[in-house]
Amino acid sequence: MADLQISQEKEILLQELSDDAPREARKLLALWQEFANQGRTPTRDDFNAENLAPWHEDISIYEYHPEKDDFQILLEGENIIALTGEDWRGAFSREVDCHFSTGLHAALSQARRTGQPQTHQLQIFQKEWRRGVRLLLPVILQKDGKEDVCQVFLAIFPMRDLMS
Repeated sequence: MADLQISQEKEILLQELSDDAPREARKLLALWQEFANQGRTPTRDDFNAENLAPWHEDISIYEYHPEKDDFQILLEGENIIALTGEDWRGAFSREVDCHFSTGLHAALSQARRTGQPQTHQLQIFQKEWRRGVRLLLPVILQKDGKEDVCQVFLAIFPMRDLMS
């Protein structure tokens, strides 16, 4: 019975990525950890276009808005759009949660509060037969004379063995 309940979950928090996780996901997480090993949450300067070139189509950028206590999708990666068939640019994480009955806002909030990445195995919401690995990687956008802003880079990589 427990296996049935787990298999119906849309998002399963992972303590670490397994060896069968997509190589691209392991490499992106390693990049985040490389910057974090310097004892701080990586900055947007660390996560610049040059460093993220191999993953630029796999990443969405969510920016935290404290007045709404929500995360707005600033950028939606083309591979994510192709995988899901949807483009949520401009929407907020709670809208995604309402539409798909998910816990995206809670996971993004946890990444923001802890400054630590979140990794999940998930059902691709629009394609129930597909599974993927989702990374939530918090970064700090530093602004001169203003309060720093938290952004969370979301990346989804489909599991190869379940792809159709």
